[in-house]
Amino acid sequence: MAYYDNMFMELFQAAYKTASLLAQVKQGEAALVLADTAIDRRMLEYVAASAHLLGADAALMVYRVQGEVDQEPPRHVAAAMQSSDVIISFPLMYILHTKAYLEALRRGARILELTGMDPEMMIRLIGRTDYEGMVMLGNKLRDLTAKARHVVVESDKGTHLEFDNDPSRPVYHNDGILREKGFYKPLGGQISWAPVEDSINGVIVADGFIWPPDEIGVLENEVKLTVREGRITRIEGGREARILEKWLESLGDEKMYYVAHASWGFHPNARLRGIPLEDERVYGGVEFGFGSQSPKFKGKIGRAAAHTDISILGPRVYFDGELVAANGRFMHPELRELDRRLKG
Repeated sequence: MAYYDNMFMELFQAAYKTASLLAQVKQGEAALVLADTAIDRRMLEYVAASAHLLGADAALMVYRVQGEVDQEPPRHVAAAMQSSDVIISFPLMYILHTKAYLEALRRGARILELTGMDPEMMIRLIGRTDYEGMVMLGNKLRDLTAKARHVVVESDKGTHLEFDNDPSRPVYHNDGILREKGFYKPLGGQISWAPVEDSINGVIVADGFIWPPDEIGVLENEVKLTVREGRITRIEGGREARILEKWLESLGDEKMYYVAHASWGFHPNARLRGIPLEDERVYGGVEFGFGSQSPKFKGKIGRAAAHTDISILGPRVYFDGELVAANGRFMHPELRELDRRLKG
């Protein structure tokens, strides 16, 4: 706590940047800062105060942390979401695929998704980040991803996965800047899309993180997943592999085994530390989500019992045979200059 006490100016500055630059809070808007009890109270108060300073009718709402992700929030929380113009959402047990979340979007809310963020993260990942440079790299990487038809992801640890992209499906650069009604965005530093499900074949050797279930997080041992036509057919490894296998079985939902999305991470200050919002943005990393799939991806999976994310650190990635990234750096000619600007 002493760290946060000593950094209160930096934290407020980052909170104000969150409300003004990312959430784009405006005069007269109904702004809701939403969290569960796993989130730091002071940080939430600073964000709410920042929204108030920007002229919004700001409210802070905190509810008890739930047992799993994507459980519906309490009904009075859902009602508050549906009457808000802008929501800055922090719950550790995120509610991204719930009816309450989707209904708030349908009614025109803009949602900034900062699940699990803590004060140190807000200072480092927002306050002290070259956000402009990161967004520029993300825009170029999004365009390259959208043009790619065949993708290969491989690593020295044994990953070799191939899949096709559908040009009619969108590729989202999640830059974290809320410009339009009815959309959500997470913290910048990530691009996500849904590959053609039936085309996804090969092996994923996860060496970054798996979450949920809560018992895993940052991996001590690699987990090997065999994927056929977009579905996990085999899980191999040590303790973490057994935990994942049992958790998936316990949910009793066949959709949990299917790839819901692929994602790039490119946040220059992100570290692997057991907090999904940050872990999935580790620079040069690739992540695959399984289970619930947001309708925005225009894929075939839809809602499932839950959602889990699985990451690979610094793989080699090829778009139509051309190397795009390797060893945690972006190698493509259109990305090299920005890669140096962000990482030296």
